[in-house]
Amino acid sequence: MQWRGIFRNRELWDWHLMMYFLNIFLVVYGYGLRGEAFQAAKLFRTGLVVVALLGVVFAQGQVKYIFNQQKNWALYGFIGLNLIVLPFSVNVLWSFERLAAWIPFLIYNNYFIIYLFKQYSKDEAKIKLLQIFSLVYFYPVVVMFGTGMAFQTENVYGQYVGAYKANVIGWACTMFVVCSFDLYANRNMPRWLQFLFLCMALLTLWAIVLTGSRSSYVGLALSSAILIARNQKISIYFKAAALSCILAFAYYIVASPDSVVNLRSKYAGMRRQRGEIRFQLAKKAFDVFTNDPGVLFTGFGFDNFRAGLEIYADVRTDLASHNSYLEILFSGGILTFLFFLIFYVINAFWVYIRYDSPYYVFLPSLMIIPYFESNLNAGQFLFFPWMTVLFYYIHVRSLQIPVQEMSLSKTSKGEA
Repeated sequence: MQWRGIFRNRELWDWHLMMYFLNIFLVVYGYGLRGEAFQAAKLFRTGLVVVALLGVVFAQGQVKYIFNQQKNWALYGFIGLNLIVLPFSVNVLWSFERLAAWIPFLIYNNYFIIYLFKQYSKDEAKIKLLQIFSLVYFYPVVVMFGTGMAFQTENVYGQYVGAYKANVIGWACTMFVVCSFDLYANRNMPRWLQFLFLCMALLTLWAIVLTGSRSSYVGLALSSAILIARNQKISIYFKAAALSCILAFAYYIVASPDSVVNLRSKYAGMRRQRGEIRFQLAKKAFDVFTNDPGVLFTGFGFDNFRAGLEIYADVRTDLASHNSYLEILFSGGILTFLFFLIFYVINAFWVYIRYDSPYYVFLPSLMIIPYFESNLNAGQFLFFPWMTVLFYYIHVRSLQIPVQEMSLSKTSKGEA
């Protein structure tokens, strides 16, 4: 199966992989909780990441690869820039509290990748991550189909599916489809399992159509473009079938009066107003940066977008920026943003396009959805896969040498 051996390191269980899985699953599961249950899950998740971080740093077991950690400067440079501008926050205490809660999760993602590269080859590490993402985000997919809503309606936009909002279901379905497809394309599976996945993928794509999640649509469109234009693991016939399927869904979305896109016209006024408000809030923040170069370099402070608008632009709002990349700009200023953009985002796209795009399609969806929604904080839906993959591409080109080869090399030198 596509999840076979997901938590095993050769013949042994890898508890670090299980801890990482639990960290992501608790975030996803927590999206369906409210009140005291949510707070309890949040507290447990915080304790879990501390234990997991200590584990990947101090309890790695017998390593199989010597791995160069020189790229850790990307982690500490990003943290350092956020700390440098901390004293200039509009609410220093709040920024400090939010940073203190966020930094351990950031460090954990970085050192979890280093742990993987010490225990697995780079390709094995990538497969492990895709397996975990696929399994975690399969849970909301099960909820979607378990409620039966996917078979009873042609539109769940703006509704709750089980305990999840429709847009959350859309993100989960997208993550499940792209990660599972990469496992389908890059792992040997029996025919019956391949057939089962393809059937499940079609149902999941239909579920995405029902949610009306535009960020999911855009992410899937880019992943599909990579599949058709670059992928070398899939035959031309499969690509033609995939393109036909995508075009059929697109035709339905446009042509059917009952499709979610056409029915969303009922909400057009509300959606347009909300979209315009978010655009206006971002424009106000850019106006502040333009008129006050000092704020351009310091930002409003970590997680202080709303407080910053109130102080500098006299604008009160309950809306967040809903854009992970702009959130970094508004929180930490232009230097922090450029550091993240160059060494995290552009680096990931560059390495992916150059080396992985002929074999994998997961990255475009994973990078696009955070553009439409805030996933910067550790409790956000895609924080773990987004940040983990960014750190993966930061470290992936560093030197990795099997310990066995090092031992043989030393033995040969000794005999000589």
